[in-house]
Amino acid sequence: MLPLWIAGLVALALLGLGVWVYRRYFLRASGRDDRYTPERILTPEQVQMLDYLRDTFPDQVVLPNIALKDMLSVRRSSNHQRAKERLNNQRVDFVVCGDDGRPVFAFDVEQYHLSNAKAKAHQVKLKNRVLKTAGVRFLFLKNGIHRMPSPADCRQQLNLTALPQPASKEAQTESARQQLESKFSEYDQLSPSTGFRDSDVMGMNSLMSLEDEDAERLARQRPPSARVRAHH
Repeated sequence: MLPLWIAGLVALALLGLGVWVYRRYFLRASGRDDRYTPERILTPEQVQMLDYLRDTFPDQVVLPNIALKDMLSVRRSSNHQRAKERLNNQRVDFVVCGDDGRPVFAFDVEQYHLSNAKAKAHQVKLKNRVLKTAGVRFLFLKNGIHRMPSPADCRQQLNLTALPQPASKEAQTESARQQLESKFSEYDQLSPSTGFRDSDVMGMNSLMSLEDEDAERLARQRPPSARVRAHH
């Protein structure tokens, strides 16, 4: 028989081995010793802009950092997989949803790229084209709420730029969707109410000029006598 001290050492070794196996395979697998650290979802500037947009759209849902694949689906394409991949590679800083939960406006915060500006511009153009086909107006926001108009003024001017949205798949037949596509083609021409092409990405400077242009258009439509009275 082994001496007691040797048996004790063997028992301690087996106990230590058991503890090591437990910690190595069972405890780690359960995740009980895992600890986590919160990461920043939004920068302070993004939080301020989110609050601003919620003041601008108090009766609508505003969401930050949304991927296009989470807000759009492919309605029709000659290459369905390639069209889905375009959605996977793009996202927007903020999205405003309508009463039905579908996106109406999408925003990126204005940034200036000193390197690879040409590639960035191409991605912006592609993103705008994708969003336009879904009836989602894409605009750039100033990089700070101190440079933005009041929420009421911003909302009034944004309403001038809203695009017609395709009906849901459940509510539309193929023939009706084809008619809708023909309507979208009309929007590739200059819109008489805004003077902007849908293929253009609008910034806040262009947006703020809509009010003056709309006022001038209404003034031109008044009869001469009304213009004289307005002048006096």
